Amino acid sequence: MTKNVSIVIVTWNSEDEISECLRGIFLNPDNKYFDNIEALVIDNASEDNTVSTVKSYQKLIDGDIKLIANNDNLGFTRGANMGLHQAKYETVMILNPDTEIYKNSLVLLHEKLYSDNSYGIVAPQLVFRSKEIQHSCRTLPTYRDMFFEIFLLSRIFKKSNFFARYKMNNFDHNSEREVDQPMGAALMIKQSVLKEVDYFDNQYDMFFNDVDLCKKVKLAGYKILFYPAAQIVHRKGISVYKNRAYMISLWNKDCLRYFKKFHKNFILFPLLFFFLHLSGIVRRIFSK
Repeated sequence: MTKNVSIVIVTWNSEDEISECLRGIFLNPDNKYFDNIEALVIDNASEDNTVSTVKSYQKLIDGDIKLIANNDNLGFTRGANMGLHQAKYETVMILNPDTEIYKNSLVLLHEKLYSDNSYGIVAPQLVFRSKEIQHSCRTLPTYRDMFFEIFLLSRIFKKSNFFARYKMNNFDHNSEREVDQPMGAALMIKQSVLKEVDYFDNQYDMFFNDVDLCKKVKLAGYKILFYPAAQIVHRKGISVYKNRAYMISLWNKDCLRYFKKFHKNFILFPLLFFFLHLSGIVRRIFSK
């Protein structure tokens, strides 16, 4: 089998992160395992030097780097779909710009993805620069989970499988296991699976697109594997903290879109709408 991979990266004011991300792809000697690697960088109208930085790497690095510079900020989901639809290879890696591939992790993910035909997505262990493990896996959320999050019961009883089920606090993220939804910062997926589930749903702006994708992949009968032998450094929350109040609003809207799509309930949905709106006001106040 020819070993190829397309890596899709959506940027927005990512000047400080994109260099390390591209270096981890093209200057990592372990990645010579691949016959071909292409990186598709989709920039959402950055106001900093992200585009010029990527153009510099196109000249300096002997690698296939494609840049799509949008005139408007299309949001992560539509930007990612632009890249996914143009990806040349069957193996696709969805990667945040604030990540860096560690050693042979891309190779390990590729080998694991094709070790079992039932695997639709394989996700690495995400770590901080200190190598502290990030808890990056979730269960698919229910109304109960969201209410426990809003009323902070999941934090008060953070080791409870009942109150804190959603964030999987009892999972040490240090062992291989099948999961519902790993964080979308780094996911390796087969292009054939993406086509089968119709890619990301463009109704989401930035959040819950990965939750929606994993939900569809599982409904299609594929397994999603968390594979900690592969590690990727992730500077968690870089994009979110650039405009915290705005991101809170986007998160709430995308959360409601997910529940309206998969869990429409004429009693619970209005309650979720009300309490998300109320908690959003409080969170925006404290974010200033």
